[in-house]
Amino acid sequence: MDERLTCLNHLRTGSPYNKPCLLLAVICEIQCGHITTHRVQINPRLLSRYHDLYELVSGERHRANPWLPLWHLRNDRGPAGPIWSPDYADSLAPVADQLGQPRSMNQLLERFSSARLDDELFAALQKSDLAREACSLLAHRYLGDDKATLERLMSHLDTELASGDYQRHPERLADGIKEAAPVPARSAAFRSLVLEAYDYRCAASRLRYITPDYRYLVEAAHLIPFSVTQDDRPSNGLALTPNLHWAMDNHLIAPGPDHHWHVSPAVDHLVADNDWLCRLDRQPLVLPRDERWRPAPEALAWRLDHLRR
Repeated sequence: MDERLTCLNHLRTGSPYNKPCLLLAVICEIQCGHITTHRVQINPRLLSRYHDLYELVSGERHRANPWLPLWHLRNDRGPAGPIWSPDYADSLAPVADQLGQPRSMNQLLERFSSARLDDELFAALQKSDLAREACSLLAHRYLGDDKATLERLMSHLDTELASGDYQRHPERLADGIKEAAPVPARSAAFRSLVLEAYDYRCAASRLRYITPDYRYLVEAAHLIPFSVTQDDRPSNGLALTPNLHWAMDNHLIAPGPDHHWHVSPAVDHLVADNDWLCRLDRQPLVLPRDERWRPAPEALAWRLDHLRR
């Protein structure tokens, strides 16, 4: 074992899930290219990963309390110092050690919204082989009491780490199926990249909602179906609420190359129950700020060509 990982064997775990799940979430974020320095931003994506892992190992997502590991991890030692050093607000830094435990995420974020991971540990976790070793260590050391749960967790982590390679190299998502079984990793990468590109906002209704336990309202929808092109690039996707994802897949609505929504003539405008669809007609398509991820013109044309007539 790499010496820099030995600190992971000695976590102080009052709750058996909190710190291991947070560290696993951080490792996945590093391997997906979202954390590129030793400074870790406490953002919805990281918290969503933590909740996903907590739910997987405990079966009780609603019991996750991310502010606890985010606060108490500062007391654990890494290879060169504390594993986790919060970047306190200037007014709180002098009295940080005297502060009691926060009782909510809001209370914690009032104190700090980023923290520095031990430099040597961060350097180790940037390497894919050591990241996998760290994941296995944390899973078996703290989360491996139940064999079936451990198998599900390791399968999930394998998918997330493989997905990270696609997220760092999204051009590979246009290559079709070449590896033995890459579909789950490709799908995870497509979902993550698309939802992030649209900031978790529906490209049609503009709705954006993240639940208190960090579930997203929107889904990642293919413009040209994967079965047709095997193209998982973000430019072949949109973020949509489930009902509008369904409507687009059934060719009742379509975004066009003019960057506006079009409603099928098959949808009767005189039926009041259809109003939620009819209101979209000629409404502008929400576009990502990053031009790399804006929908490809040929994908928009495909959708418009397949609108029910």
